[in-house]
Amino acid sequence: MNIIKNIRSSHSILVASALVMVLALGACKEEDEINVGPPTIERVRNTDPSTADSAFTSATLGSTIAILGNNLLGTQQVYLNDYPLGVNTAYVTNNTVIVTVGDSVPTVATNPNVPNTLRLVNKSGEAIIEFQTLPPAPQVLQVKNQYVKAGDDLTLLGRYFYFVDTVYFPGEDVYVTSGFTTNAAGSTLSVKVPDNLDFSESQSIRVVTKSGGSATNRNTQIYAEKGMVADFDTNGALSWPWDWGWGISGDMIKPSQPGISSLEGSFAGMNQAFPSGYGWNNDKVINLANWGGVQIFPVGEGYEPSTPATNFDIRFEVAINTSASIAGLEMQIWYPDSQGNELSYNIPMSDFIKTTDGSWYTLSANMTRLTNGSTRLNTYGDFLKGDGSTKQLRLVVTNTTSNDIQAVLGVDNIRVIRAVN
Repeated sequence: MNIIKNIRSSHSILVASALVMVLALGACKEEDEINVGPPTIERVRNTDPSTADSAFTSATLGSTIAILGNNLLGTQQVYLNDYPLGVNTAYVTNNTVIVTVGDSVPTVATNPNVPNTLRLVNKSGEAIIEFQTLPPAPQVLQVKNQYVKAGDDLTLLGRYFYFVDTVYFPGEDVYVTSGFTTNAAGSTLSVKVPDNLDFSESQSIRVVTKSGGSATNRNTQIYAEKGMVADFDTNGALSWPWDWGWGISGDMIKPSQPGISSLEGSFAGMNQAFPSGYGWNNDKVINLANWGGVQIFPVGEGYEPSTPATNFDIRFEVAINTSASIAGLEMQIWYPDSQGNELSYNIPMSDFIKTTDGSWYTLSANMTRLTNGSTRLNTYGDFLKGDGSTKQLRLVVTNTTSNDIQAVLGVDNIRVIRAVN
């Protein structure tokens, strides 16, 4: 038994030794195969076969790229802006390396001094080319003031406003390709509104950069010249400055307030210490009403009664001049429905208003945000009914904090917008 055991043991040793030799030979062979010369990079393209003949000088975060060249077998690392991407040997040949541009790669969005290079390293050396890593496509989060016309300055708030190529406006072939102003953080973009705006198809602004184009939605729209309820200038069912409802006096409807200039004509102004703890006074109220029962809300094309209420927004412009914090200041939208329910929604002003230097911002709330418990408007026809004999819409400035807030505040262009077709 010992002899047999020893034989088996010897056999095992021989087998193990043979395996080691095979592995060693294989390792030597593999080492020979990757012992290539210094790498060279000819071009970069994406992985779509239809772009085989293309060459790129930039890529966005999240994209997958193919690096083409020579002596690429055995690539140890690929760097974009000196950030390692990580290399999977399954995607490496002597002429191609495929890598993914991770979200952590530095771009001008995080470091304005990035080197804009792509560097590939193997055991025999490295190759480096100029290559831009671009931030994601731009995002428009807010149009600062939607009430703009041709020749006005438009400011967009958002992200990734780098390498801006074009800003598209509503209308066919209505766009701007120069004269943009952006900040270093890529969070603001200002541009002059061009002529020939046409709202027959859209109300939205779209920004295109080297990284792609921004999406369009409720947040990217400008005033389409429809739906006005109160501009504090044009007489109709409501007449200015006195015959329009109640709250602020007609003396407070004028073209300027301390630190606030008008957008166009007159606006409703408030200059006071807004009382703490939801305190009340009539000088912080704009209650739009026609006591004779005349409809004050928009009707006609685009405002069909059967349209879901969720397709509409209530919008208006607000400007605030103060050195105090506006955290805790809210604008309540109040509306009485035909069943006697008082529907309301409070907009925190700081959600929209980023500076309190007297410049104008657009505030917006979807019509279905107006609620009383579980009660809300279902269709635009429900909104048109009002409380029966009188149609009313009220804005009230509310201070939720425990201290009065001294401020000058302007309100203009209260309107109902068909935000979704």
